[in-house]
Amino acid sequence: MKNKLILVLGLIALGLGCLLAYKIAKKYPHNKEMALQKQTLPNFQLYSQNLKPFSAKQLKENEAICIFYYNAECEHCQYEATQINKQLTLFKNVQIVMISTNKPQETANFAKTYKLDKAGLIWLYDKDYAFYKWFGKSVTPSVYIYNAEHKLVKEYTGEVKIEAVIKYLDNGKEG
Repeated sequence: MKNKLILVLGLIALGLGCLLAYKIAKKYPHNKEMALQKQTLPNFQLYSQNLKPFSAKQLKENEAICIFYYNAECEHCQYEATQINKQLTLFKNVQIVMISTNKPQETANFAKTYKLDKAGLIWLYDKDYAFYKWFGKSVTPSVYIYNAEHKLVKEYTGEVKIEAVIKYLDNGKEG
């Protein structure tokens, strides 16, 4: 009886292992495609805070871009916002794009709370939860740094110190 139980449990474990391996192998091409897609700034289409469509083509050419994917209620995102405010002068030749699924009023409150409302940042609303289509699955906060040629230089998932972001902003070179 004990041997049959061990055999059944072993077969179940083997079956689960095969299922897991299959699911991982099935997702690998998609993940690889996403990684390649974001190597050059994707032509994402989101919304401005007044709900007008906003495309990546509306960003300035020949200027670095720093995308912060955040959530106003996330304490790590709040920390990063505080740090951006403290280091804002170091972003003077960079387009800062703040993207969130927060409604425009929540974003306005967030921007005002962290004194970023008059800083010239681009605030975008991911109304349709479509960010993943261009950047893959992302946690909040996530940061994507593109150089002046709009090539991905560095990507961070999770909280990151702003000093780490800034070192990649000088024409995409670690400095």
